[in-house]
Amino acid sequence: MSLKEISIKVIEENDLCISCGACTHICPFDNIIMNYISYRGKFDAVVQNEESCLKCNGAKNCLAVCPSYNVNYENLAQSSQNNFLGKIENVYNGYSKSDKNRFSSSSGGFIRTLSQELLENKKIDGIISISQDEGLDYTPKILTDSSLMPNSIYHNINYENAIELLRNNSGKYLLIGLPCQITSIEQLINKKKFNYLKERIYAKVALICGYTFERTNMEFFADSNKFDMESITYRENGRYKKTRISNRNNSILFDVYNPSTIMERINNSIMFDKFIPQKHCLFCVDHMGYCADIVVGDAWQSRYKEDTVGTNIIITRTKWGEDIINGLENMVLENGYMSEIESSQHLYAKPYLGLSFAKENIFKDKFVVKHTLSMETISYKPSIFSKKDKIKILVFKDLLRKKSYKLGKLLYLLLEYKYIIKLYIKKILGRKI
Repeated sequence: MSLKEISIKVIEENDLCISCGACTHICPFDNIIMNYISYRGKFDAVVQNEESCLKCNGAKNCLAVCPSYNVNYENLAQSSQNNFLGKIENVYNGYSKSDKNRFSSSSGGFIRTLSQELLENKKIDGIISISQDEGLDYTPKILTDSSLMPNSIYHNINYENAIELLRNNSGKYLLIGLPCQITSIEQLINKKKFNYLKERIYAKVALICGYTFERTNMEFFADSNKFDMESITYRENGRYKKTRISNRNNSILFDVYNPSTIMERINNSIMFDKFIPQKHCLFCVDHMGYCADIVVGDAWQSRYKEDTVGTNIIITRTKWGEDIINGLENMVLENGYMSEIESSQHLYAKPYLGLSFAKENIFKDKFVVKHTLSMETISYKPSIFSKKDKIKILVFKDLLRKKSYKLGKLLYLLLEYKYIIKLYIKKILGRKI
């Protein structure tokens, strides 16, 4: 059996790492480190000494905690319940009673309000959440001030330190992460050696996630705007996305939903194109945080279409999560419905791209991805992908990685010519682009 088949190397070589870092902690030889791979624009788990892997059964160690490898979500988290929305205690819509929390958050301010209440009532010793180091770098830290938590971050970060913090600190912590990050920790703490960490997690909160992107996407965006970018933020001033790129001397704010020019709209579309995220995201079936106690996202239901400040959709998956919600005093909550999860979260509620890469009846068996991305792979369910989509996945993404931005933009314009013509027609007619 080759090294690729028995170690995390199969994940790294097939570009499926999501930088959760769980494998670095479970490796019995301390043989895995997280390295930033500049070409990919992301952190990858890298094997240092391949010979050590031959002495180890990766299926019981590094691969067993990897969210990109054979996760049986039905056994792990009852994912097949409620039409694959997973186990659900209740659904709420709500927003913080603090206008400041609500307006300054990505959506309704739920996580900041939850964190503040738990800290003030001494239910937890801290929040394990990412916060900014410098530039594009964000890492998990123990926070006792919820204002230090960032708004939504859409580019790759190294989450490895979250587990280090749990291992090295006694007490109770509210753990906040993306679904894949929460899955990796859930799988790790289910291992006998790490069972003790369960007592240190007060609750797990997952953010509803569509896709996260490599830093190459952000670098393209900065180059397109002829800006020497040092940092980027994605959500400012209420509900709708406003992207700000900054350096120590200047910053530019872009309105993603209401761009001022057609080229700005095109640049936004390229940066957030759902066919050029991190590769794992194309395989992902857990956009809705199956392993969390509480799941939080934006309430995009039609009843909130006039809401410009922000409202959360909140899902409790466990009785403990439900008890926490019922104890909150500083949230305005109203009943939500499972049908609204599907309608408001679109592709996130049901795995869309993930199903195209996984075996049939995915939730009745293990999640087995195809570990090579080729034309044959993306034709697995040909009705899902157009030729345009396939070119984006296989060609356009590679151009961004090579920093061939002008050629990449030209290709994108050719692929999306119908969309661009519509934009110009709207502009001529004086309509919103």
